[in-house]
Amino acid sequence: MGKKFWLRFSILVSIVVILGFYRVSPNKVKEQNIIAELQLQQTPSSIRFFQVISDSISFISLGIPALFLASGLIKKKRLWVRQALIILLGIALGGAISATIKRTVKEPRPYEVDSRITQWSVGGSNSFPSGHTVEVTAAAIGISAILFRTPLSVILAVVWAVLMMSSRIVLGVHNFTDILGGMAVGTLGLMTVHRLFERYDEKHS
Repeated sequence: MGKKFWLRFSILVSIVVILGFYRVSPNKVKEQNIIAELQLQQTPSSIRFFQVISDSISFISLGIPALFLASGLIKKKRLWVRQALIILLGIALGGAISATIKRTVKEPRPYEVDSRITQWSVGGSNSFPSGHTVEVTAAAIGISAILFRTPLSVILAVVWAVLMMSSRIVLGVHNFTDILGGMAVGTLGLMTVHRLFERYDEKHS
């Protein structure tokens, strides 16, 4: 697939492995201290704000590429269909990788191991890596760099992604390392699918 691809692939995998080892080490207590302090600073309004952000993820991350996919099929625009499929499949691959890591590492969520931390949002399976972050990372990169490719789309995508990631920490369901791991996995999923599409195009051009 090319040396650059495999170099990036290796770097991202290494990041996930390193973060995974860090996540199961005693050092995670330092992260829990920060989360506990952050929660003390929240108000009912700020909690609700972050809950809305957290709960809205799929409306944007899946909704926008799904609209492009449907529009592309209706208007017979192959480029729109291709771009939307890269993002949706990238999210799916990232999610599959994330689920596999979660079942392997089996790391509990912050609120499950620290009584100072309150669960203010839904936390499903294990903590590492953050599934929300995997999805928002793949979607944000895809929407800004593949679909729209404008400075405004990049700014909006970054703001949205940062708010989403922050919400998972403030709401007590993820540590910082969970977020960083999710970013690496989300990037890995989208990058891999994008490269597979490029390889297909090269073989059929």
